[in-house]
Amino acid sequence: MYVEVLRLASQRAGEDRFPVTDGVCSMIRRLSFACVLLVLGSGPAQAQVPYGQHLVPTRSALARVGLERHWMAAVPLYRTERVLAIGVADTLLFAQTNYGNLHAYDAESGQYLWTVDLGRPTGAASPASVNSYAVFITNANYLYALDRRSGRPIWTAELPALPTSPTACDEHRVMVGLQNGKVYAYMGRLQKIQVATPTGSREEIKPTPDIAWNWMTNGVVTGRPLPAGPVAAFGSSDSKVYVAQSEAPVMIYRFNAAGPVVAPLAGHGTRTLLIPSVDKNVYALDLWTAETKWIHSTGAPVETEPLVAGDDIYVVNSAGMLSSLDPNTGAARWIVPTHGGRLLSVGQSRVYLESENDDLFIVDRGTGQTVADPRTTFVRAGLNLREFTLGPTNRQNDRLYIGTPSGLLFAAREIGQLTPRLLRDPKAPPFGYVPPEGINLSPTPPPVKPGEAGTEAPAETPGEEKPMEEKPGEEKKEEMPKEDMPKEGDAK
Repeated sequence: MYVEVLRLASQRAGEDRFPVTDGVCSMIRRLSFACVLLVLGSGPAQAQVPYGQHLVPTRSALARVGLERHWMAAVPLYRTERVLAIGVADTLLFAQTNYGNLHAYDAESGQYLWTVDLGRPTGAASPASVNSYAVFITNANYLYALDRRSGRPIWTAELPALPTSPTACDEHRVMVGLQNGKVYAYMGRLQKIQVATPTGSREEIKPTPDIAWNWMTNGVVTGRPLPAGPVAAFGSSDSKVYVAQSEAPVMIYRFNAAGPVVAPLAGHGTRTLLIPSVDKNVYALDLWTAETKWIHSTGAPVETEPLVAGDDIYVVNSAGMLSSLDPNTGAARWIVPTHGGRLLSVGQSRVYLESENDDLFIVDRGTGQTVADPRTTFVRAGLNLREFTLGPTNRQNDRLYIGTPSGLLFAAREIGQLTPRLLRDPKAPPFGYVPPEGINLSPTPPPVKPGEAGTEAPAETPGEEKPMEEKPGEEKKEEMPKEDMPKEGDAK
């Protein structure tokens, strides 16, 4: 049925009396999606189109590594359409395609929720961000706000330059880094205005969002900005991290690393800001006082966001070494090679990774000992995931999400783990939380200095000009130099 629908559509596409309109394409996608679900759920029929039985992980292979299938779904694709990326944000899973389509699923049940056409086809995809009422995502030089429940567009904003970072949002604002080195923040909700009429005035909703503020950096912002209550933090390829007020265009301080900061920042607890840098270090700062708590040298550039799971911090450097760090001291509890892979998720006692060949790799969370290496999962367990080349790092809970460019989505869980195990206590205050009694800004112990035991002195970046008194890893809270100050129109 699936093949017949596409065959008839293709034949009639060439006939003038039956052009394939957007409505027809939408109908075909819905029909194909229903047929794919029928095939996937029909047992022996799994060997038929569009997915072969070899592609779906078997129950026995999963069980050999302590996993079981949570749910499986198919992304409705049309003709040469392919899935570029999948991502998880809060309770939603998104699949983005090269045709500019965004599909939303319930991350826990796999239920298909909605789809939206973001316009022009694209060869790149950027992760979405969500708050309680909206989904924010970019495509080309446009920023979209979509209704979280229905996918209906709320507003669209044309950006002054191409985006270079994923979006980040809180309940009030959405932020994105641009190719021109700026970070823009827009108001999440549309504002109401009074419009003059012949008989008086009437209230209307503005079609575009207001710009809350924008800041200029001396590099490019590629890492997702980090909302933190009353402030926002973002890193740049100019080797600096900027911490500014969220509601007003006021820069609080800048932190100077010894190399570009290209990955997203992370937070532990309510006030420990984690900064990964190409200078091979991970820095931990007090968000409010800008004091350096510790510096951990990984031995290679860090170009991915640290994963925080409870009181464990996981860092993967460009050499493929995974480190588990103590959040209080920055000391490495254990270090293991990842075989060139990436983090998928963290369970109660295991860390799940995908190797460079897309094989599953499992290490013990407490000791770093290998539970199952890539060869064991592929050869001995018979778990073939090599066509599942799409797999985001789940920073929400312990579920594993993987997908294929052809549109098959697969979610796995640890055997018997019917309820997702959250990586952060939902009752804990959020990062950037300010208690009613205010923030304690009392002096802290002297920060760890570069070059001390257990750390590597960050090297100076070639060609970087710094004041005589500044050192890598030190914060700068005095007035910003004129060249770094927001120019007229840069902060609003």
